[in-house]
Amino acid sequence: MMPFIDTHCHVNMILERTGQSPELFFEQLDPAPEAIIQVACHPADFNWSKELLLRKELSGVKIYGAFGVHPLDVKNYSEQAEAEILENLKLPGVVAFGEIGLDYHYEGFNAALQKKVFLRQLEIGLKTGLPIILHMREAEDDIFEILQNIDSKDIRAHIHCYTGTLDFMQKVLSLKGNYFFGVTGALTFDKTVNIREVVAAIPLNRILLETDAPYLAPVPFRGKTCTPAMIPNIAQVLAKVKNTSIDEVFRITRENTKAMYGV
Repeated sequence: MMPFIDTHCHVNMILERTGQSPELFFEQLDPAPEAIIQVACHPADFNWSKELLLRKELSGVKIYGAFGVHPLDVKNYSEQAEAEILENLKLPGVVAFGEIGLDYHYEGFNAALQKKVFLRQLEIGLKTGLPIILHMREAEDDIFEILQNIDSKDIRAHIHCYTGTLDFMQKVLSLKGNYFFGVTGALTFDKTVNIREVVAAIPLNRILLETDAPYLAPVPFRGKTCTPAMIPNIAQVLAKVKNTSIDEVFRITRENTKAMYGV
């Protein structure tokens, strides 16, 4: 099998479910990815993720990282959290700022606070020159307006776990920046024909493979804890959607990961 990278997962959340140690978890990954990007998107997770990142590699799997505050956790964004993010971004192996963004899915969301924190983090992230990991759920209009306003050829952004519309994807690709769309196990679900239709229209050289583990375990693992070892199941369905070989999917998405994250 060709080497692959899980470009977005939450190892700490996986281990909370499985009760494994980091050592055992990485040892048991089969097939094992070449690398993973551990995304710390809640201030309470920052220290744990920092310690994992400092390990650099476990059982031959390289460990990279990202730090930011998730839109559903903006109430915990503070001067201290911001200072921790900035300090952690200096760590070897940090390849991105995020995940940050807007999420209007749950009742009672505070759009004004989410936008305020998102814009603040975008400002910081763009100054670092690091790629940005974007979380977007039921907030396409507001996200696009913000992306339009900051449009620049220097922007690299991973729109993580993309389940949005064809229209939004096309508008984003019309911008000057380099935008990539993350494909997860949601692509494989029986009831997600609409996602497959949109992904079919996304150029393969703009797609990244990710799990968002422990969430969204692909078919045939629905209902189980997702892990980076499930990337090949996502790639297999993506190959079918794109009418190409799984080797071609692995090859091009690996090139995309290099272009996005430099790894």
